[in-house]
Amino acid sequence: MFGNLLLGLTSTTYLALIIFNLQKVTATGERLMGYAFIGFVIMAAYAVSSLLLTIFITSKGGFNWLSDTKTLRNIGVGILWSGMVAGVVYCAMARMEFRSSAHLSGMWNLLSLPVYFGSLWLPLLMLVPYAIILNPEWQSTLSPFFYKAPLLLGCFLGFGLVLIPKIVRTAKTVRHTESADSSQWAFNASMQEINKYQDPSIKGLLSHTHRNNDERIRSAAVSKIKSYENWEGELMEMLNHPELSDVYWGYAFLDGNKIDHPADFIQPLKKSLPLMADGLQKSLSDPNSLYIGYIQIETVCRVLETQFKDSSDLFLPDMLRLQEILNKTPPERTSKQDKQYFDESLNSYRLAVKNWLDSHQ
Repeated sequence: MFGNLLLGLTSTTYLALIIFNLQKVTATGERLMGYAFIGFVIMAAYAVSSLLLTIFITSKGGFNWLSDTKTLRNIGVGILWSGMVAGVVYCAMARMEFRSSAHLSGMWNLLSLPVYFGSLWLPLLMLVPYAIILNPEWQSTLSPFFYKAPLLLGCFLGFGLVLIPKIVRTAKTVRHTESADSSQWAFNASMQEINKYQDPSIKGLLSHTHRNNDERIRSAAVSKIKSYENWEGELMEMLNHPELSDVYWGYAFLDGNKIDHPADFIQPLKKSLPLMADGLQKSLSDPNSLYIGYIQIETVCRVLETQFKDSSDLFLPDMLRLQEILNKTPPERTSKQDKQYFDESLNSYRLAVKNWLDSHQ
């Protein structure tokens, strides 16, 4: 009888918790503080009444199935109760905060619903099994699964609702720290490589001079390159090279890094443009090839525009031929792998050449 009385008291506080959480709050200032105090009292009443109910059920042997040892059984009961009550309190408090986050939508709104309504459904995983345990006639007609499983599930979910947000925040912090450490390590390694670089050729430094690199690394590499007496001569040799892999490094440096004698680079650049056009023509005519040029045409246009704008007439014939090659419709690619990248790159190349020609014709 006393057990059912405690069950009724706990159920009453649960109903009060439902009413409290379903209320729309428009109060501010002192009224809002009063509302929060009422919520605290209801949650405290639920916690105390459910604790007394749990202690009573334990004293009557209702949790003997947890362990044959009294100490272990009491610890287990304590964990069960703590998990279920912690989850209810957390969800009730989180629901109040969510009121100011009504902008959630889509998947995030769906995922927030179990927490948003957690204080409404989580207590049932305690109260229903407790009602079965307190009424022997119910317990005798039902499988133990119907009161054991909800209690264990309620404990697990209660702790989960409390801990998962903390775990996510911790994981984000760790990833951020690891990312920062990784970035610092990469920066230090690059700077060490630049400072200790002793090769007679500048080629090993060029990978650090890309326009998208860390400005500190790029600046250090460019300064190191310019300490070489024949650094511009080496760049011109790369642009004159019959292999596009070497030509690439020449353009990579020119894209964002100023040279001292632009006029000396005119002829090497003019020599490189037909080489690129031939490579593109061969690739585009081959339906089995997804190769779209070793050197990005956007880079070529950017270099010609930023450092050799006054010599655009000299590059015009080669750029017109490049446009003619790019504007031809290539055969359908037989391989679907990376075809999207091929199509996007081709359209990007066409647009870059068109824009350059529109500015210089």
